[in-house]
Amino acid sequence: MIVGNATIFPHLHKLSLVHVDDLVSAHIFLYENSNARAGRYICSSTPTSIEEMHRFLSAKYPEFHIPIAQPLKEAYKMSGYSSKKLLNTGFEFKHGLDDILDEAIQSCREKGFLENLFGKIDT
Repeated sequence: MIVGNATIFPHLHKLSLVHVDDLVSAHIFLYENSNARAGRYICSSTPTSIEEMHRFLSAKYPEFHIPIAQPLKEAYKMSGYSSKKLLNTGFEFKHGLDDILDEAIQSCREKGFLENLFGKIDT
């Protein structure tokens, strides 16, 4: 989205995001928690929509001129993933959508990825 490629929007409705620190914490928590059942756990702290993500990024980072995400048709609606099994073990997420997106943008800036795409960006 941040690179201006609106062609992927129709393929996305709900996104399940997690901060890398929460993902690592969940792995350690489950490893150390004797009450955790064996099996797979979904680790998604922030289910969001493409529209919500667009609003957040456009408001916080207007310098990127993010294309408008057209509302998606209900027929293309996908269900989000649930972290209920993980949360039932007592695990708590520490990072929300703001942290996830802000730190992703910050990391891309530090590595020069955004400058490579857009040239010098005034912030």
